[in-house]
Amino acid sequence: MLNSKIKKIYFFFVFFFLCFLPVSVLALDTVDSTSEFYVNDYANILSTETEKYIMDHSSALDQETDAQIVVVTIPSLENNSLEEYATTLFRKFGIGDGQENSGLLLLLALEERQMRVEVGYGLEGILPDAKTGRIQDTYMIPYLSEDNFDEGILNGYKAFFQEIASYYDFSGEIEEPVEEETDGDIFDFFFFFFELGMLGLVIYFLIHNRNGRGTGMFMGGSFSSFGGGSSFGGFSGGGGSSGGGGSSRGF
Repeated sequence: MLNSKIKKIYFFFVFFFLCFLPVSVLALDTVDSTSEFYVNDYANILSTETEKYIMDHSSALDQETDAQIVVVTIPSLENNSLEEYATTLFRKFGIGDGQENSGLLLLLALEERQMRVEVGYGLEGILPDAKTGRIQDTYMIPYLSEDNFDEGILNGYKAFFQEIASYYDFSGEIEEPVEEETDGDIFDFFFFFFELGMLGLVIYFLIHNRNGRGTGMFMGGSFSSFGGGSSFGGFSGGGGSSGGGGSSRGF
C-alpha cells in the first residue's frame, strides 16, 4: 500500500516537472531543415514562386562559391530569445559549414513579429551588423510591417544575395531589390556625422601624441582596438559556423 502511494507521488512530480519543462527547448530540438534546405517556411507565409526563387538562386550560389543563404520562417519563438534561436538554428543546420564559414540566415518569427539576420564570420567583413540592419530597414521592414511577408522576405533576400554574389563575382543572374524610403535614412545621416566626429577625435589624439604632449594611450590602451584584437575590433564573437554577427528588427 505504501509503495503504491510512493509511486503515485513519484508520477505526480514527474508529470508536474514535464508540464513546466520549457517548451522552447523541445520545440527548437524538433526543428530540422527541410529537404530543400535553403528555404524552410514553417510559418507557411511564402508563395511557391518565392520558395522556388530562393531555392534556385541559393543552390546556384552555393555550387559556385560555397556561400549559403538560408531562409527560415517559424510560427513562434516558443519563449526563446530571437538571437539565441537564430544562433542555435544556424549551427544546427550547419549553414555555411566550410573552411570559410560563409553562411547567412534570414529568420522570421511570425507571432513575435521579429526578424533576425545571422551572419557567419566568413561574411562579416562584407556584411557587418550596421549594414545588415540598414538592409532590413530599407528592403524588408516596410513590407513586413504591412503583413506583406512574402514580398518582404523576397526583397530582402535579393538585397543580401546581391551583396554576397557581387563579392564572389557570381556569374549567374543578380536582380536588384526594390528600395523603400524609411526613417533609417535619418539614422544613417546622424550616424555619418557620428563616425566623422570619431575620426576627427582619433586624428586629434594622433597629432597630440606625435607632438609629445600625450601619453601615447587612448581609452586605456593603444589605438589598435577598444578591447583587444585587430584595429577597432572586438565588436562580435562566438564560435561554430556563426560568428554571432547580424542584426534584429521588429515589424
